[in-house]
Amino acid sequence: MIGVVAKGYGLYYDVFVDGVSYRCTLKGKMRTNRELLKYSDPVAVGDIVQIESVSEGMGVIAEIKKRKNVFSRKEKGKHSREDVIASNLDLVIIIQSFYRPRLNLRFVDRLVVRAKMDGIPVLGCFNKTDLATAEDGNYVHAYYERSGIDVLCTSAVTGRGLDELKAFARDKTSLLVGYSGSGKTSILNALFPGIELRVSDISGKTGKGRHTTTNVEMIEPQKGYRFIDTPGVREFGLIDLHPSELEAYFSEFSEARERCSFRPCTHDHEPDCEVQRMVEKGKIHPDRYLSYLYLLASLKEYYSRMYS
Repeated sequence: MIGVVAKGYGLYYDVFVDGVSYRCTLKGKMRTNRELLKYSDPVAVGDIVQIESVSEGMGVIAEIKKRKNVFSRKEKGKHSREDVIASNLDLVIIIQSFYRPRLNLRFVDRLVVRAKMDGIPVLGCFNKTDLATAEDGNYVHAYYERSGIDVLCTSAVTGRGLDELKAFARDKTSLLVGYSGSGKTSILNALFPGIELRVSDISGKTGKGRHTTTNVEMIEPQKGYRFIDTPGVREFGLIDLHPSELEAYFSEFSEARERCSFRPCTHDHEPDCEVQRMVEKGKIHPDRYLSYLYLLASLKEYYSRMYS
């Protein structure tokens, strides 16, 4: 039988087959498969799998079908493996909040780059507009004006932007990713009344969210909507991206890069750089450019450690 992985915990995975859930383990020989050893877990939520030996709601995953894409991050350490958060996605919805936890667009930019590396469309969803000013919303729109990603400001409290968000997610498998406390669960509860997912408070000491979702999990609250919810992500390391490749994932650089004197150009220190000129002219948001430089520096540091 062919099914989709909806949840994983330890040695077990929940696999949906035509609306029926099977508790599955991974076939022994697959755990020693050299290709799968590069992953922290060989099976990811969203994987299309073949299961066999099915009886009394139990089964064995015998094959993982080829993935059309993955959304992954780097494990910590020099000899790190790839941590696949989810696979076979149609949309990545990055949830940020305007207040508690505070906005962190540099973190968003990391997630955007990772999604673009596998060609996955991105929606930036900026929540808690009921606690924000008009200037806050204007800043976010200006920051991402030429980035090639869609931006939507929402409020799970007032309902602002939720109809548009639901339209974006229709007939898609969408990954929800962001800080704990940014409102992922509250948004789902507001979009689909009756599902009553558990919501946690913000920590009074740190101002950051407490984890509500403890495992990556796929839910289908309504026909035509499939969401993969994630525990709050606070750190996100990029993998398999050389510093010289980063600029290709900043869409606002695309026109200018053709007029740079040096090719390739990192748009960092090279003279006669058109990207830097566009920043000076206000055609590229200066804070977005600064975010690029920080990300470039972190990639250079990573490669220096890896290959020194």
